[in-house]
Amino acid sequence: MPERDEHIAGLEQAVQAVPRPDLATSLQEVVARIPLAASVEAATIRLLADGSDRLHLLAAVGMPFRDVRRLALEPLTIAQARSALAVGPEHTLSQALGLVWIHGEWLTARGESLGVLFVSSRTARRPDREELELVRRVTADLAERLAGVDRSAASLRTAGLSLIRRLVLDSPVDEDGALAPLRPRERTILELYTDGLSAGEIADLLVISPHTVRTHLKLAFRRLGVHSREEAASLVRRDQLVELL
Repeated sequence: MPERDEHIAGLEQAVQAVPRPDLATSLQEVVARIPLAASVEAATIRLLADGSDRLHLLAAVGMPFRDVRRLALEPLTIAQARSALAVGPEHTLSQALGLVWIHGEWLTARGESLGVLFVSSRTARRPDREELELVRRVTADLAERLAGVDRSAASLRTAGLSLIRRLVLDSPVDEDGALAPLRPRERTILELYTDGLSAGEIADLLVISPHTVRTHLKLAFRRLGVHSREEAASLVRRDQLVELL
């Protein structure tokens, strides 16, 4: 079909543009094109830090912001990734993300493991054999493009944080939820705070000062009429529950 061919061509062009100066942005453009080209609902790319077994999330599409945020802050080990692929939807990670189907292809170039590309779905949507072959081909091409890029732990962490910051700016606001009174930045900081992050950690993540973080938290608490992290966390959980209904 011409439309599908167009999606495939767009995906292949995105792969050929990797790596650009902003590695995370170029990888994000790749994953953004995978769902329509390969009939999946979500896709993520994790790169392996040099000299370690940690896989850092650098690009994601088709997943709720809160899930991407958590995954980006918690690198997977190679063993965890292999376990998730072997066990599939029954794995605790898949269950936590609501996945009913998951598939992965390892990014390997010149005999070196560089990372992994995951594709997944929360519904009955599945790629056919031809579409899975497309995912394999794209993974192989992408691995060749990634050979030689800076994969130091510090560089990958910076790239992962840039993904979170970009999603913070793009995250839609639910005007009817429990957190509706909040401005987008207040909501994001409150959610990070109720996830257990300190003001300093949030400041590092969003590249703002701890004082600015505390100011946003005070305003958020005032708008919501809460007085503790526990009360705020209860509202955040209520808001997330409504999103699932």
